[in-house]
Amino acid sequence: MLLLVSVFLFHCVLNSLGQYDICKSLENPYLCSDECDASTPDLAHPPQLMQDRERTGLITYWQTVTWSRFPDPLLANITLSWDKSLEVTDDIEITFEYGRPTIMVLEKSMDKGRTWQPYQFYADDCMEAFGMQPKRVENLSATNVTRVICTEQYSRWVGSKNEKIVRFEVRDRFGIFAGPRLQNMDNLYTRMESLKGLRDFFTFTDLKLRLLRPALGGTYVQRDNLLKYFYAISNIEVFASHFLLQNDFGNVRLSAQQPAAQELA
Repeated sequence: MLLLVSVFLFHCVLNSLGQYDICKSLENPYLCSDECDASTPDLAHPPQLMQDRERTGLITYWQTVTWSRFPDPLLANITLSWDKSLEVTDDIEITFEYGRPTIMVLEKSMDKGRTWQPYQFYADDCMEAFGMQPKRVENLSATNVTRVICTEQYSRWVGSKNEKIVRFEVRDRFGIFAGPRLQNMDNLYTRMESLKGLRDFFTFTDLKLRLLRPALGGTYVQRDNLLKYFYAISNIEVFASHFLLQNDFGNVRLSAQQPAAQELA
């Protein structure tokens, strides 16, 4: 699998560029990162840290620069490419350190990145960001389970350091056919075989995260504190298999490769 990261500005940069130093003592420590210095291995935050195994107990994460160029948007794309068709088998989970984005989009491709379609929209205000009414997967039924929704569940400020994960809820969608505890998976597999649109919904060759606005700490952008706004991801989990067969649930592990930092996907 290939991991591509594209950022509007740059990844974590050299500490000698003083204006990009990450905050150390802000009034809201939840939005304050450790020092970031790409020239020092212990302080660098490259894309590979989104998928490394953290055996030491220390959390490692990829990090962008801060939003020092506000009001220009702080944009980043993270593209995961497998060069084969896969079917997602469990929730997709992205773990953000120092705050979840207030606006982002999960997209998928079924033709190895030639064309893209939205998988799910995320925003603290879906109507303002995307012109969509907010919904949850619990609101879906067998007749509209493949609907692309905008959710506010993972983007609004909750004031807790434990709220780090953004999900694309696969199990809840499976549960519409297999029951809340997924005890009737045979019914899901039967629907998969008879409804092409249902199988296609869970199929992809590539996934892309489009990060459009970072965490704001539950308030507006504070121009005198722009160093506290950035993206930081410690883990991405995608569970998928070549074919959606019973007991065939393989965890797709990530293998990272870093392109030129200024490239935009």
